[in-house]
Amino acid sequence: MKKIRLLFLMSVLGFATLFTGCDKEETGEPKVKYFVDGQEAESAPDKNFYKAVSIESNSKEATIVWDVATWSLETSNTTGKETVNIYFEYQTKPVTVDGIGFDTLQDAFNYIGADAKSIYLTKDVIGGGNTAKGSDIRIELGGFTIDGQGKDTIINNGTMKIYGAGTITNSVNGEYSKSIVNYGDLALIGVTVTNDTDSVAIWNSENGSSILTVDNSDISHSHSNVMTVVNSGTMEIKSGTITGVGDSFHPVVYNNRGSSVLTLTGGSITNNSDGYAIYNESGVINLGGTTYTESYNMPSAE
Repeated sequence: MKKIRLLFLMSVLGFATLFTGCDKEETGEPKVKYFVDGQEAESAPDKNFYKAVSIESNSKEATIVWDVATWSLETSNTTGKETVNIYFEYQTKPVTVDGIGFDTLQDAFNYIGADAKSIYLTKDVIGGGNTAKGSDIRIELGGFTIDGQGKDTIINNGTMKIYGAGTITNSVNGEYSKSIVNYGDLALIGVTVTNDTDSVAIWNSENGSSILTVDNSDISHSHSNVMTVVNSGTMEIKSGTITGVGDSFHPVVYNNRGSSVLTLTGGSITNNSDGYAIYNESGVINLGGTTYTESYNMPSAE
């Protein structure tokens, strides 16, 4: 009797297991369709320029999400009977290098490292960046603005050219942030540089190899108690304007080191207040075609 009961119990349990197994649905991957800017596509688009905006699924039980880190579909509790539509929309990145989009200027600088690359802006950029030593970078502003907003906007440690009718600025009043700090070789060609903080618009440093060229560019500062440009290296003004509203202690251009060399080839330097346009603390000033208002310790024109 004990053996019969045991066999009967095993039979019941086996039947229950079989019945339960038949009732359980098999797991599987859902059928996925991608839609890029409203058009069906074979795969997900480039994550550098697109974002996943919505997901549609015919299952309420399954968990289906688009993982932005891995740029892939993550699923659980699926049966293989689900259909999923994923919709992507183009998202303009403000900075591009080699066709790759970046959210910040610093991300682009990090990507370039010590290489030679061109940077293109597609819209205004908030936040600046610090380049690697040895880098050779060209920034095409494209009419857009880079605003450091409380931190130095561009710190150049290599070779750099900035052009394209845009603006380099620092707009947070009360902060102490420069628009440009140059430790390398920097050329400004057809651009605008402004500053609304309590620091200078441009500082060309005293590291012995800093070269700054101003060509057809306009540089200005809005504060009376701040200088517009401090030259502690080698600087040439070929054309364009440098203006400020500095008081008697804050000239527009300040040549402040014994090794400083300021060459005035063209353009103009103007103080729209009562202070000096140029103040030569020490160093060398080469006179040329640049016009300027009142100055201090300048060489006489020959």
